[in-house]
Amino acid sequence: MRPTGKTVAAAALALAQSYHSYQDMDCQAMIEQAVRNAGGSMDYRGSNHMARSVAWLGTIENAQTEGKLKPGALLFIHEEDESGLPAQYQGDGLGDFSHVGLYVGENALTDTDKNGKRRACDVVHSSQTMGRVCGSTLKNGWTHVGWAREIDYGAEVLPGVTLGAEIGQEETGEAEPEPKAEKAVSSAAVHSPDGNPVKLRKSPSRAENLYWKVADGETASIERRKGEWTLVTAICTDGVRRRAWMMSRYLETD
Repeated sequence: MRPTGKTVAAAALALAQSYHSYQDMDCQAMIEQAVRNAGGSMDYRGSNHMARSVAWLGTIENAQTEGKLKPGALLFIHEEDESGLPAQYQGDGLGDFSHVGLYVGENALTDTDKNGKRRACDVVHSSQTMGRVCGSTLKNGWTHVGWAREIDYGAEVLPGVTLGAEIGQEETGEAEPEPKAEKAVSSAAVHSPDGNPVKLRKSPSRAENLYWKVADGETASIERRKGEWTLVTAICTDGVRRRAWMMSRYLETD
């Protein structure tokens, strides 16, 4: 059984109050420890892996509008500079999520900032700058909210990503007339006639040599269509969620 967001938030608050050092647990490890302390299980390879594996991902504004900024929600910092992005995620259109914390509720704890000033906080994270698990506010650089699959938030969401305009915008080059947009659907099943994985390409072209594979039967979240291509978000065969292009003929919709 998955722990609730509130129980994970309570576990994170306990970690902050016990002043665990950053050397004991970095940002990802702190989240995983909070989930384990709440009776669940979580295991990732860094904040970028975590961001790409969530059930839902959106900007803080998206989350507030849709009611998804709840205790236990993951908080990410998205970097404009991708120089620190691990090689396996380069080119997937999602960018660098360099840090992760946990939303624990408005003014859920009081902590000191880097200048020693006391303040009300609503986020718990393991800070390398502070050298410990500590409190933070939503204004301290956090850009995105994620719902972890391992946590029960009291509502289910369709697999997908609601990205801000600053992420995942493909380069258009010279202006070209866009095909008339088709009505989008929320999700579709990937179907391969031979049962083999389907290629998910960085750009909408069969000549694109940068691609990943999505298993037959996987669910893809549809964003929009362009000619014979569809921009989707799906979990690839290596377990990483990516946003890229798939030929529309491999997508089955009701």
